[in-house]
Amino acid sequence: MIVDFLRLAFLGGILSIDRSAGWNLMLSQPLVGACLAGALVHPGNEWELWALRLPIAVGALLQLLLTNPALPASQRPHDTATAGPIGGAVAVLGMAHLHAAVPSSSGGLLWVLLGVGSGLLAAVVGGWIHRLHGHASRLDTRRAATLAAAGDVGALERLHLGALWRIFTLGALWTWCGTLLFLAASLALLPRVIEYASARRVGFVFALLLGAALAAAYETHVRGVRRGWRWSAAGAAATAALLISLGREGA
Repeated sequence: MIVDFLRLAFLGGILSIDRSAGWNLMLSQPLVGACLAGALVHPGNEWELWALRLPIAVGALLQLLLTNPALPASQRPHDTATAGPIGGAVAVLGMAHLHAAVPSSSGGLLWVLLGVGSGLLAAVVGGWIHRLHGHASRLDTRRAATLAAAGDVGALERLHLGALWRIFTLGALWTWCGTLLFLAASLALLPRVIEYASARRVGFVFALLLGAALAAAYETHVRGVRRGWRWSAAGAAATAALLISLGREGA
């Protein structure tokens, strides 16, 4: 498991650089990051197939929710680069350690909800962590202007490399600590509330989350307006109304 965390830490550092240093190779998108985390984490041979499925589902929902510029979790100083790896890893590792306590009928959806919740929290808390880089970056900007005026190219290169190393270190440490924190919280809390997590309830919550995510994505990528909370709430409400109506017809 230590090897898995080392891989995740390295991944988090690289994705933080991709998001912050201007490379913009799209690796830091939540869907990509979650899938990369699923490829790096090894929960055991019997769970290899789930290690591919869960990160895709977690990453897809995080992608829909975190790319809406009107939602707080998508805005700086929040950190979306490490949200995907943390959410995907928590879902896979949580499944591997708690599968015996979870009904098989709702197991898959429950781990997806666990990963999405961890990813959303990681985006917010990770933003607080990366404020340290923002403060140091402002100092570096002033120093870079002085070095540029003096024509000291070597010092400018060292300053740039130092900034990249700082971004990598913060991203790696937060990915390690965030995954460990949310995984430990899941291991401690989930067995106590698992009796309430029936397949029907888990499915209902998942449907609400999916409705909110689809509405947020539609508002962002089609309409182009910034009213994310309203559209997410409307999507969840519409999904709830549909499920209740279908439930009554089935009864």
